[in-house]
Amino acid sequence: MTSVALSDVGQQRDTNEDAVDTVSIGERELLIVADGMGGHTAGEIASGCAIESISEYVEAALEDSRTDYGAILEESIQTANEAIQARAEADRSLSGMGTTAVTALCVDDKAIIANVGDSRGYHVHNEITQVTVDHSLVQQLVDAGDISQEEAKNHPQRNVVSQSLGTKIDIEPDVFTTTVDGTVLLCSDGLTEEVSDERIKEIVNDAPTLEDAADVLIQTANKNGGHDNISVALYSY
Repeated sequence: MTSVALSDVGQQRDTNEDAVDTVSIGERELLIVADGMGGHTAGEIASGCAIESISEYVEAALEDSRTDYGAILEESIQTANEAIQARAEADRSLSGMGTTAVTALCVDDKAIIANVGDSRGYHVHNEITQVTVDHSLVQQLVDAGDISQEEAKNHPQRNVVSQSLGTKIDIEPDVFTTTVDGTVLLCSDGLTEEVSDERIKEIVNDAPTLEDAADVLIQTANKNGGHDNISVALYSY
């Protein structure tokens, strides 16, 4: 069991509003990626608050011997949403800040993944599978049959999220479970906007270690433009 987390400001931004972490909790591994929004300090604070709140909630739940992992992740994200809103209410200069969140709780050869927003969770082995479904305007258009998945990749509003932490009182995280016979990858859209799924698969499968995979993923996103902050978290069993 091994995991790694890495984040980079990219080539076009002055600040990094992403936050990423991996936490070992006994025999289990928690991965979190959050992509903040709201501009400079606000986005950075929102994503950092999400990481801290989610990890604290999950650690406490596991220490209480809970094993309902999907419910734990869902509750942790909802708790983070409340924490971000409380922080903004205490400091009006942070009003409107928000963040995406995707988190995976890896237990042996299984990963329970929960998300809000368009930061993604993937399973990479012989093929690459996007486990999460984006909470975005473009995904809604795809689901409605108004545009194709191919058209979505270049849609001018592809970065508009339909859900994020901190911006709504009620959020609805999605929860998924996948078997890990390869690698779990969580990432912000700074990676997926610059690197195709097929290339991500090649990099992860060809890298001798997870650290090398994380490095090359971020280097590749930067070489392809690095228009946004880039964050990745990987787990292999």
